Amino acid sequence: MENKRGYAYFSISPYFFTILAAIAVWALLILRFGYRYGTGDQVELLPYTLYLHDASLYAHDFFIQNLHKTVPNERTVMAHLLLPFVPQLEFFVLLFQFVSSVVLLIGLQRIASLYITNKYASWLAVAVTLIPLNDYTLGNVELYSECLQAGGVACAIVAWAVFYFLKRNYFVSGILLSAATFVQLLDGLDVMILLSTVLLFMVVRGRESWRNFFRFVFIYSATAFVYLLVIWIKKSEGGEGLPASDVFAIMFEFRHPHHFIFSSFPLWKKLIFFLLSISGMLFFARRYSSVFYLFFFGLLGLFFYAFAVDVLHQVSIANFQFYKVSSWLKFLGVVAIISFAMNTFSALKQTQISEKITYVVLLAVPILCFVIIINYPSYLPFRVPYQFSFQKTVEDRIDICEKIAKATDSNAVFIQPFDFTELKFYGLRSCYVEFKANVRHKNAIREWQRRIGEVYGLAVGSKETGFALQRAADAYYNQLNEKRKYLLRQEGVTHVIIQRGIVTGQVPVVSNSSYEVYQL
Repeated sequence: MENKRGYAYFSISPYFFTILAAIAVWALLILRFGYRYGTGDQVELLPYTLYLHDASLYAHDFFIQNLHKTVPNERTVMAHLLLPFVPQLEFFVLLFQFVSSVVLLIGLQRIASLYITNKYASWLAVAVTLIPLNDYTLGNVELYSECLQAGGVACAIVAWAVFYFLKRNYFVSGILLSAATFVQLLDGLDVMILLSTVLLFMVVRGRESWRNFFRFVFIYSATAFVYLLVIWIKKSEGGEGLPASDVFAIMFEFRHPHHFIFSSFPLWKKLIFFLLSISGMLFFARRYSSVFYLFFFGLLGLFFYAFAVDVLHQVSIANFQFYKVSSWLKFLGVVAIISFAMNTFSALKQTQISEKITYVVLLAVPILCFVIIINYPSYLPFRVPYQFSFQKTVEDRIDICEKIAKATDSNAVFIQPFDFTELKFYGLRSCYVEFKANVRHKNAIREWQRRIGEVYGLAVGSKETGFALQRAADAYYNQLNEKRKYLLRQEGVTHVIIQRGIVTGQVPVVSNSSYEVYQL
């Protein structure tokens, strides 16, 4: 564009600005929370993808063999989506993490822009939600993930489903929620339950038509609900399994309290979440009734869910993990606060930023972030993994696992330290049991708990639960006497990974500066 004198002004296309802003926020997220490949939450996904590609792998792995007994299962769709890319998996996993993150960020910004007219302020709402306010939800559920996983992809899809719902395009919203449910069962289902409740209430109030409600529900019922029903039937096969009280004690109180048990959540997380949610309710109460109803029914649902789980110990209700909606309420709470600030303080409304400066900053942020990640990670105030191809080899855990893949037989069965998630993907070997990767089928829960007790000395009913058990687990694990070795050999365990210097009088199969591998 030109002024009257013919001088060209510098102008950024709105679409180009949106993409650049999303990339800049993604780079900040990587800088702050790191990037994982083959470890952490991916221990349940990527090895399963490799197994589907090559069934000779993980022949004795407790998690994978039990997971694959029921097909389809909660990992089926995501693992099959990655299956064609196994030959170049590392590149495509990073690419898909980037693309899903950008799609999520743009979707969140589009939601924010419905209530914040200033484009910079709408991006601020996204950045504040995901960076300083990360992990301030109920149940340790977040919209963004530092690694590619089904939940992150599903949240990217759900963001657009929520956007189209708020725009009253219920047909597209229903299709997107169905797609999200196929990718990750609960991320799509929980939001669908909430939005359906809101839409039904609006119909009863005469603000929406029954036709829109039935279209919205029918799309989901004819697709994702059928898939959920098949999953439920498969999970129910194979006998009676454990009593519900035992399932609750093992899976919810012992293994996953940080996701399901409200009383175990830190008080400061609860306070910040409810402060944001109440702020959102007050702001949207007289402005946008549909968003107010989201808060109202979302918080009401969370209250009843917490009561059903913490007090009544209802496994059938606990399985919904309804705390997943709290991440969306938190985001809308941040949007409300920033929108209120923009509407209240006229100085903020009048703030203008040069487009040329904006362009330079948006280009500089990703470059600066990755310069720091590559060259100066030790100077950062936080310690997070940067498991890119050019950096992950410096990690001793990955290093020892890559040595294991070369030095041991493919049928070897390992035990490893409590939080050691690198073995299965980088070592390509079977695990006798893992705390992180646990089978959710009722017929395998008891055996999983027995093996956890055998390897880590942990029992249901301990004062500490979840990953707070790590210190006690590692202390027991490191006391590997001859009696325990004999019992483990009888169970089929062939090798052990242990910290360097604990075992004496035996030559390790492989070792590095931190870990040693011994054959039992």
